[in-house]
Amino acid sequence: MCVAAIGTVVSINGRLADVDFQGNIVHAEAGLVKVMAGDHVLVHAGCIIQKLTEQDNEFMTQLLEEVEEASRG
Repeated sequence: MCVAAIGTVVSINGRLADVDFQGNIVHAEAGLVKVMAGDHVLVHAGCIIQKLTEQDNEFMTQLLEEVEEASRG
């Protein structure tokens, strides 16, 4: 199963964005969705696929933390 990761756009250079995933900066394709620095986004397979509202970002972050905690047993 593949899951999109939640990150925050740090900067944009043409069609590439630097996205912060909890301190890890990764390049992602930004051509599919119009984004700006500071936007919370979902990234899948190296592409930004969705821009998140602040409320969606908080909900999804909390949900993923709960899943991770439950998987630890």
